[in-house]
Amino acid sequence: MIKIENDINKIALINIFKSINGEGYNSGKPTVFVRTFGCNCRCIWCDTKECWTKENFFAVYPERKDFMWLSAQEIFDKVDKMEAGWSQKSICLTGGEPLMIENKEFMINELIPLFVSNHYDVGLETNGAVDYTDYKQVFGDSKIINAHGDREGVTIISDYKLPGSRMTHLMLKSNFKLYSETDLIKMVISDDEEDWKELDKVVNSETKASIYLSPCFGEVTMRRIPEYIMKHNDKHIRAQIQVHKIFWDPTKKDI
Repeated sequence: MIKIENDINKIALINIFKSINGEGYNSGKPTVFVRTFGCNCRCIWCDTKECWTKENFFAVYPERKDFMWLSAQEIFDKVDKMEAGWSQKSICLTGGEPLMIENKEFMINELIPLFVSNHYDVGLETNGAVDYTDYKQVFGDSKIINAHGDREGVTIISDYKLPGSRMTHLMLKSNFKLYSETDLIKMVISDDEEDWKELDKVVNSETKASIYLSPCFGEVTMRRIPEYIMKHNDKHIRAQIQVHKIFWDPTKKDI
């Protein structure tokens, strides 16, 4: 959600905070998270429903009077100050859905270029219901820059919704051909057999992206995930767990 204030575009944010990254290629690494307001999906497993509506936002943050409204430069300056002295600078744009259509020009023309031009590792944590064509055309693929696996540029981290989420009908399979080897498709899976059938479709889509498979705790037989990965050892599939929910109370926000 964007508003214009004194001829400057500002985006609605839930928060900016630093923590370790809980998922994906940067799991366990220090990262600053920029969480935007607004989402085009209503996944039943969602743990950030404060991004859905103003009512949800104020229910989670009753002490707040409004969102954080910041310009691209204000966001960059805040993040860069938070990461002063870090060995490698990493940002995760997340939500909600940071790449909602109304945010597109702001993201492509204002915010993301600031971080890319300053050699940041920019993770776009987005859902599978957004067309990434323009982002790929403008920013290309991220690059691994050293033996530690540190990156620069833009990495797409697509949270593909399996049928148990009730959102599979919104997923754009046309994105599969856009992903590079450095991009990720992550999925949360349950014991719903429709989830496993859809997983097969993604795995056999010939996408170049790595696939990260997470358990929906309490809803999946845990051994099925490693068994599936070993059965498909010719594919780029990895198991993952949201490690931040192990270190901290999973009901707490922005830590």
